[in-house]
Amino acid sequence: PQVPPNAIPCWLITQGAATALLPSSAPRMEALSDINNSTDAPLWGFGRTLLNEAGVMSVKLLDVEKSTPPMVAAQALCREMLFEDGDQEIILTKAGERFVPRLQVEPRHLAAPATSEDACVPATSVSSTIAASRAASKAPTIRLGFQFPGQLRNLQWEATAPVAPQAHEIEIEVHATGLNFRDVMYALGLLSDEAVENGFSGPTLGLECAGVVSAVGDEVTDFAVGDPVVAFGASSFANRVCTSATAVAHIPNAISFEAAATIPSTFFTAYYALQHLAQLSEGERVLIHGAAGGVGIAAIQIAKLLGAEIYATAGSDEKRDFLKLLGVEHIYDSRSLAFADEILADTNGVGIDVVLNSLAVEAINRNFNVLKPFGRFLELGKRDFYENTKIGLRPFRNNISYFGIDADQLMRDRPDLTQRLFGEVMALFAERLLHPLPYQSFEANQVVDAFRYMQHAKHIGKIVVTYRDGISAIHLAPVGYAALQLSANATYLVTGGLTGFGLKTAQRLVARGAKNLVLLSRSGPASLEAAAAIADFNLHGVQVHAVACDVTDWAALESVFNHIAVNLPPLRGIVHAAAVIEDGLIRNLDEEKIRRVFAPKIMGAHHLHQLSQSHSHSLDFFVLFSSATTLFGNPGQASYVAANTALESLAEVRRAMGQKALCVRWGAIADVGFLARNTEIRDALQSRMGGHALHSELALNMLEELLASNRSGLGVMELDWRALSRFLPSALSPKFSELAAQGSDTDADEDHAGDMQRLLAELSPEELMATFMAMLKAEIGEILRIPVDKIDETRSIYDMGLDSLMGVELVLAIESRFGIRLPVLALSESPTIIKLTEKVIAQVKNMNAGTGTMNAATSTPISTVADQVQQVAAQHAAGVDADLVQKV
Repeated sequence: PQVPPNAIPCWLITQGAATALLPSSAPRMEALSDINNSTDAPLWGFGRTLLNEAGVMSVKLLDVEKSTPPMVAAQALCREMLFEDGDQEIILTKAGERFVPRLQVEPRHLAAPATSEDACVPATSVSSTIAASRAASKAPTIRLGFQFPGQLRNLQWEATAPVAPQAHEIEIEVHATGLNFRDVMYALGLLSDEAVENGFSGPTLGLECAGVVSAVGDEVTDFAVGDPVVAFGASSFANRVCTSATAVAHIPNAISFEAAATIPSTFFTAYYALQHLAQLSEGERVLIHGAAGGVGIAAIQIAKLLGAEIYATAGSDEKRDFLKLLGVEHIYDSRSLAFADEILADTNGVGIDVVLNSLAVEAINRNFNVLKPFGRFLELGKRDFYENTKIGLRPFRNNISYFGIDADQLMRDRPDLTQRLFGEVMALFAERLLHPLPYQSFEANQVVDAFRYMQHAKHIGKIVVTYRDGISAIHLAPVGYAALQLSANATYLVTGGLTGFGLKTAQRLVARGAKNLVLLSRSGPASLEAAAAIADFNLHGVQVHAVACDVTDWAALESVFNHIAVNLPPLRGIVHAAAVIEDGLIRNLDEEKIRRVFAPKIMGAHHLHQLSQSHSHSLDFFVLFSSATTLFGNPGQASYVAANTALESLAEVRRAMGQKALCVRWGAIADVGFLARNTEIRDALQSRMGGHALHSELALNMLEELLASNRSGLGVMELDWRALSRFLPSALSPKFSELAAQGSDTDADEDHAGDMQRLLAELSPEELMATFMAMLKAEIGEILRIPVDKIDETRSIYDMGLDSLMGVELVLAIESRFGIRLPVLALSESPTIIKLTEKVIAQVKNMNAGTGTMNAATSTPISTVADQVQQVAAQHAAGVDADLVQKV
């Protein structure tokens, strides 16, 4: 890269700091195994940040392998100083060989390395490889997935290796799949960890299907190959599904596959709620909200079968007219809270016996107002559960019963009850006492249209995806991994484990079978977050030893290890997530500021390394949380980059010693930790760094993949190189050449309208307005499914049919198209396309004005960059991508 003409050369010379980047060899691994070998590693990381803060200096990093003869080192150093080739980081071996690092993109779902003496492959990887080889003769399984959540256009069909059914399972050749609102929410990235982790279908698209049995497990006796069946199953948007036999039922005669696919989630949920829980009886009154939806129509049929009097709400005139055709007499507007007063008037103040609720917030209290004594409240909605909405206890003085209903969780935790109730429902269909729902069908190749149709929430009944025309445009999904499986008779220690991402990690360990946790933090379990988590752990039978322990205090940490040895099962896993964030420019740092960041990271890691030596042969993992900032040398974060570089070096030392170690370079984590609490800093940081912050669920999925593949030192992030390169003075160095090339490829993507800066420079204000408006119309037209020429730029986009979910997708589309960060609230403030275009142009101009940025073409720093970086570079993130893994 070009440097100022009078730049002062500055060389940082280290010994053994970057040895781990060199190609592996037995002698080199032996040299690495010296724990003192990593002492220069923090300086190497510190230097990477100095590259981006140096200003008038031309900084070079040179690392010399240990035991290099002095003459070889001197000659090599002279050669580097005399002959400039643009590389800013150089590694010299003791044989005089010269190496330079390059960043590369690694695919997701990394394959496990070949088994060898120094490559420990987890048993989970071996077993998944065996399962795949057994099924290798079969055609691939095609499943619906997405690389990144947030936009429905990201949905794609992916080919994966087929897996044979287990002993208790049935394999189904799928003919039709039922679409649920949960699938749309999951594709848009709007479901919490709880919503996707605690259910039968897990973090997949599709939970119900109909088709023909194609294979059965050894223990299955009630089904045979060729039987037409309807079932619950994970990843049901697929040509083939394996699921438990307890979640499968025969399809009665005269019911098509499409019609059968409307049954499982809707009728099972309604039957479980009204018949099993509420025990609705003849003559009772039942209020069914959202009655024109799938569950609502199923509930109407079941309520009629039980002899109840039906009161119903719906959100449009069309849907209310449909309910009249079903014979419902008492119909109200679900979008008005007046339904409660109207029902009380229509029942002479007596009220309702049972409420089947899908409305949120204030409507819940109105429902309680209409419940009679001994009434039953059946809650289908999830929003208020996850938001912990408060309701008073006063209504319960009347012997009211409240049921939270999640059929997905019921199927996972109560398979016997699921099988019995599902069987009872299907028997009613066989007797023709119940009938499938009305449905709108889409072919598999129109699956995005199906999701958009559901998103618009204008359908009546059910949306079904069929496979008559086959599946085209299939993407080859990388080889998957087996989920982490932990022992209930082992102990797992997490530092920084009582808050933020460390606590999320502990919760994932529990989800994978851990029953004994040791969670450490400096303040201990003092926060409400920690107390709530511990209470939940105890509720699920997990023994938690939560301790206020500073990991820099050897005696305190040794006491924790002694407690484990005496009172708990054997220590099998360690995660070091503790960190202190205190950013500042290098010129403003002092020893105390550096020490505060270094101590918990570096000293804590070395204490854990030393104290765990007696457990080294029994540990299943030793995980160190580093940061993606070490890859780029984020300005303003020299201490943090240096500390995390030390962790990466320690991990390589342990691996060279034959001990377990995995270091992960995390990008920004959006939903927990520092950035979740400081959204303004997160938005400012991401506008400079590019990409979206990772959701903790996706990050932890990647951690499991990395453990299965036994790969250390990788960065997990969503990366927008074009945005990041504007932020880094070192962006033009050859180290980033591959990322820059891929960024150029991205420029050609049809979702981008070209270089925004060029448009600003070349177009008149009128032309710029027209161009940006056309881009926005294209995005809005795709989301609303209306032709661009039918869009009125003076009309509110909400009047055109845009709702909150579509608003989220539109904001993400604008980010992708224009490279800016736009809050969803901006849509409400500027609801017409004209006003929205003006806002986008203003933000693009502001982004390209140069305030607080670096001129990448000349590598000349603008004076304000360093000071502004302190405001935003406040987390261990480089911006980054759930499906990309960066490595050196």
